[in-house]
Amino acid sequence: MPDKFDDAAARAIGDAVRELENRSAAELVVEVRARSGSYAHADGRFAAALVLASLAGIVFMPWVVPPVTVLLDAIAFYAVGIVIARRSSALRRLFTRQRERLEAVRTHAAALFHDRGIGNTTSETGVLLYVSLLERRMEVLADRGLLRRVNANDWNAALMELHGDEAIGPEAVLGAIRALGVVLERDLPADDVNPDDLSNAPEMQLA
Repeated sequence: MPDKFDDAAARAIGDAVRELENRSAAELVVEVRARSGSYAHADGRFAAALVLASLAGIVFMPWVVPPVTVLLDAIAFYAVGIVIARRSSALRRLFTRQRERLEAVRTHAAALFHDRGIGNTTSETGVLLYVSLLERRMEVLADRGLLRRVNANDWNAALMELHGDEAIGPEAVLGAIRALGVVLERDLPADDVNPDDLSNAPEMQLA
């Protein structure tokens, strides 16, 4: 299995979705995003911390520098800090609270559930598996028709298994599909009328 989200991973995930839908009445959509927000505030926090460190260095230097040097130094370090933070998911995680990241993922997942028409399937059995890599979070949203038919305890237990704090790769996504499939294939088995309303191919925006 590929260790990164490339064309091979997309094919493997699409095959797993197709297999789940052949065995159940669910309509699964997988969306993989690099992040769920701009995190400009995190970039600013890191840049400000870098400026503070540079000013502390100037204050404790054994020689005096012109005031304009202090101003230019702050501007330069802030700009450098913004550039560095924009290139680092680790820094963006460090300079945001877990609650901020969780809210960003949930808000984005809810918007995608609506925008992708997952709540408009024939039997109201649409389910979104949303993967946000920077936040290291997988979020699942399901339509009411599906939630009425699955065992609530088993479904919630399957969702809990998806939540961790490790980096997410293609194998983790495939594992999540398998975990959801155990409940869906048992409680929502495929019947004679099993329309394929939504695309099986995952949507991946990794930039």
